[in-house]
Amino acid sequence: MTKPNLVIVMTDQQRMDSLACYGNCFTATPETSRMASRGVCFDTAMTPWPVCTPARATAWTGTYPSRHRVIDNLYGVDNAFATHSNIPLTVFDRLKSAGYTTAHFGKWHLGEAHPPFFDHWEESFNSRRGHWIDGKLDGEYRPDRATDAATRWLSEQRGQDIPFAMVLSFYPPHDPYSAPRRFYEPYRGKGVPFAGYYAAVSALDHNLGRVRDAIEAAGLRDNTVVIYFSDHGDTFWYRREGEHKFVCTDDSLRIPMIVEGPGIAPGSRCAAPVGIQDLTPTMLELAGVPLPPELQGRSLVPLLRGEAPADWRAGHYVQNITHISGFHQRAWRTDDWKLIVSDNGDHELYNLALDPEEELNVFLTPRDDGGFERFKHYPDFAPTIDELASDMLAEAKRLEDDEGIALIGEMRSGLAGRLAAARA
Repeated sequence: MTKPNLVIVMTDQQRMDSLACYGNCFTATPETSRMASRGVCFDTAMTPWPVCTPARATAWTGTYPSRHRVIDNLYGVDNAFATHSNIPLTVFDRLKSAGYTTAHFGKWHLGEAHPPFFDHWEESFNSRRGHWIDGKLDGEYRPDRATDAATRWLSEQRGQDIPFAMVLSFYPPHDPYSAPRRFYEPYRGKGVPFAGYYAAVSALDHNLGRVRDAIEAAGLRDNTVVIYFSDHGDTFWYRREGEHKFVCTDDSLRIPMIVEGPGIAPGSRCAAPVGIQDLTPTMLELAGVPLPPELQGRSLVPLLRGEAPADWRAGHYVQNITHISGFHQRAWRTDDWKLIVSDNGDHELYNLALDPEEELNVFLTPRDDGGFERFKHYPDFAPTIDELASDMLAEAKRLEDDEGIALIGEMRSGLAGRLAAARA
C-alpha cells in the first residue's frame, strides 16, 4: 500500500467550542464543518499542558513534558530538541528516515532556526511576530501568506512518488485578537464578546479550505490524511487573575481535533479522551513506521477506523505550572469529574456533569464561604476524590512522572482523616 501523505493544520490557543462542528451556534466555520463531515471529529480532545512550547514538544515527540522536559515557552534558542529536550528525535526525524519529505510553514515555537528534520522551511518563525506582516490592520495577514506558501508547495507535489508530511501552523487566534476585516461580519456589533478572536477563527477556517482545495487540485485527496488541531485553548482571561491560559480548566485544556482521509468513516464522532500526545504515534502508524518505546501517547488509528479498544484510557492526565504564582499542578479529567492537585495545597474538584463551566470548587465540602452559603449543602466528596486520585496516580506512574506521583501522594495524605470519617 502506498504510504499516505500527512497534512497537519495547527492553530494556536483555539478553544474547542469556537467551531460550529462542536456546537457553536454563532461562529462562521464552514470549512471545519465540511472536514468533520468527511472525517472524525474528536469530542474530548485535550492538551497535556496548556502552554505553547511544552504542548508542541509533546505533539512532535509523543511524550509528556515530564519526560521531554520542555516545560516553558522558549525564545532565543535555535532548536529546542537539540538543546532542551530529553527526547531529541521528533516524528519528523522518523518520517524522514522512512522516506518522507517534510515541510513546515508558520509558527514553530520550538526554536528560531530551521531545524534539520524539515526539508522545506518557509514563512516559518519561532513566536512573537505580529499577525500582520506590516503591522497594519487589514494589511497582509501572516496566516494568509503562510497558506499561500503551503498551497504552492502542495501544488508542486502533484505526480511525485515520494510521500510527504507537511505542517501549516497559524499563530492566531492567539491574542492580540485580530483578522482581516471581512471576517468580522458575523461578530462585530452583534454582542459577541472578543469579536477579533472569532474573526480569526473564521479566517483560519477559510485558509483550511484553501489547503483542502489545494490537495484536491493536486490530485492528492485519495492518499492524504489531514489533521486539524490546536495546541491549547483560551480562557479569555476569565480564570485566576494573571494566570490566563496557564490553568487546568476545560476552556484552556479542550481543543478541536478533526481528522479526514482514506479509510476514515465520514461524519463520525469519537467521545474517547484523546490528546496531543497521541499525534506522533498516529502519524507513525499511518506511515507504517515502527513506534519507538519511549512514546507515552497512543495511536488514534483504531479510533479513526471506528474501533473501540477496550483498554483505552479512562481519563486525561494534565501537567501545568501556573504563570504568575509558579505553582506546580496535575489534573485528572473524566467524563464527570475534574481533580486538580497543586503543590500550594489549593486543590480543586469540579463536578463536570452538573457544573461543566467549573465555577464551583467542591474540594473539601461542606464548608463556609463567607456568607454566600454555596458549599454548605454539599456532601463530603472525600471518597470520590480518593477514587479519582487512585486513577490519577496510576497514570502518573505509567508516565513515570515523579513530581506528579509526589503531588498526588501528598494530597491523599492530607485527605486521609476526612476519608476515614466519611467511610465510618
